[in-house]
Amino acid sequence: MRDAVHWFAIVAGIAVTACAPLHGDKASRSDSPPYFLLTWGKKGEGPGEFRSPIGIAISRKDEIFVAEFNGSRVQKFDTKGKYLGQFPVVEHPGGIAVGRDGRVYVTAMQTPEVYVYDASGSFLSKWGKAGTGEGEFDKPGGVTVGLDGSIYVADQGNNRVQHFTPDGQCLGQWGGHGREPGKFGGGDKPKSRFGGPHFLAFDREGNIYTTEATDGRIQKLTVEGVPLLAWGDNTTRLGSFGGRPKNIRTPLPGPIAVCVDHRNRVWVSSTNNRIQIFSTNGQYLFGFGGDGDQPGQFNLPHGIAVDSKGSMYVVDASNQRIQKFAP
Repeated sequence: MRDAVHWFAIVAGIAVTACAPLHGDKASRSDSPPYFLLTWGKKGEGPGEFRSPIGIAISRKDEIFVAEFNGSRVQKFDTKGKYLGQFPVVEHPGGIAVGRDGRVYVTAMQTPEVYVYDASGSFLSKWGKAGTGEGEFDKPGGVTVGLDGSIYVADQGNNRVQHFTPDGQCLGQWGGHGREPGKFGGGDKPKSRFGGPHFLAFDREGNIYTTEATDGRIQKLTVEGVPLLAWGDNTTRLGSFGGRPKNIRTPLPGPIAVCVDHRNRVWVSSTNNRIQIFSTNGQYLFGFGGDGDQPGQFNLPHGIAVDSKGSMYVVDASNQRIQKFAP
């Protein structure tokens, strides 16, 4: 397998490749970069095409849901990239999660609400409004499902995380603007969407991970918001998140999305067009990527998700595609 040669074919609009190892930067001999498996998508408005995909979530049935920021829709695929359907959603969606019952939760930065759909895309409900109070939002970002099935939302403009029942009852909130442990976005002004938290993910122990772009930081916290660990910066060292290419027009620096795989490793995407993997103690394990549109290269990678078999999916946003890897 490690000597596999790339081969490509176009099947129903999907670019497919044999398992091919990526050459990344390693800090541990026990871990190595994943194998690139396949990619699908291109710029467009048709089925299986994308206009700035951002968020990704995978159901218990291994159905892959992708939220398109400029397409204002969610598309659904199987694990081979086969198009299964689509449905319209709130304008400029970014955050997306799938609950245990198959309900799909969608957030949009410019709309202070959480929208709920069934697995076929039928609208069910929405909750939230603009503000700083309990259950209110300012530029909601990533959304994820806790181990108990409850919903967590990155309330970016309010620099906090909010916790809800699947039906939208607020169970709590924590965070605030600052650089102290457990707070967010202190390197930027309050209310800035660049401060964070941006995306959220849980590990097997039920701890939650958050990303902060301006500060180049990952935080690990309990579900009550008690800080456990923080790491990262926006320098260009391995394990850091700086080095954004000059041709990237977005002002967003640093880390974007976070996901924890079946081996309890923390995957982080960033605007330097790299994916980096860490232990749950913040130890840098390896990284891969770089600017480009070849397999394993990226142009503004965003959401990351894992399926039931442990394969990882990365939303390669400005390349208008999804890439799949075998870790």
